[in-house]
Amino acid sequence: MLKIFFLQGEYYLMDRNNYLNYFQAFPFWEHMTEEDQNFLLDNIRELHYPAGAAVQSEERQCLGTLFLLKGVLRVYLLSSQGKEATLYRLRDNDICTLSASCMLCDLLLLPAVPFSRLMKNNIYLENFIYKLTTEHFSDVISGIERTFFLTLPQRIAAFLLDEAADTGSDELSLTQEAIARSIGSAREAVSRSLKKMNKDGSIQISRGSIRILDKSRLYKMMNTY
Repeated sequence: MLKIFFLQGEYYLMDRNNYLNYFQAFPFWEHMTEEDQNFLLDNIRELHYPAGAAVQSEERQCLGTLFLLKGVLRVYLLSSQGKEATLYRLRDNDICTLSASCMLCDLLLLPAVPFSRLMKNNIYLENFIYKLTTEHFSDVISGIERTFFLTLPQRIAAFLLDEAADTGSDELSLTQEAIARSIGSAREAVSRSLKKMNKDGSIQISRGSIRILDKSRLYKMMNTY
């Protein structure tokens, strides 16, 4: 099941004009009435979460829609045994309709009730959110497919390639524990696979980081069944 937690962080009222330019960049903004635009700005809250915190409403209800200003959100599955499996990550300027664990995030929150009202009033906003949800659902399916149909080395290779693409760097600040948690595996099993990949020249392991040396080898590993 998808688990959503609220561990730290507070939200507070903010100057409604602070993020006017931010919302003007979205395609639905120009199609909103002035009344709805003001309603959105009046209901926006600013939040900050430290690295490693997780997001949830205190009443375990729907928190609302999150607009990511800065940081990384990780949407993941958590089993009753505590095993995690990352579905996808969101970064600066992405929008999250699901809550998730975070890595030092600054967010804007539009609570569920006012957001629902705006969705009903504006078909452009509704279409924008449906399109976004569809894209995220595709990421969810990909994450589930990897969990069930790829071997552990293939899942690690896919994870490292995705991280390199997201960060724009082959030098990844990742611990083996973080990789294991992200792909839903045991640290010991991940460590063994990483050592083999280090030995064959695909990657170079350092304390707290991994450097990709041969992407073609990782891609070949992913496509070998």
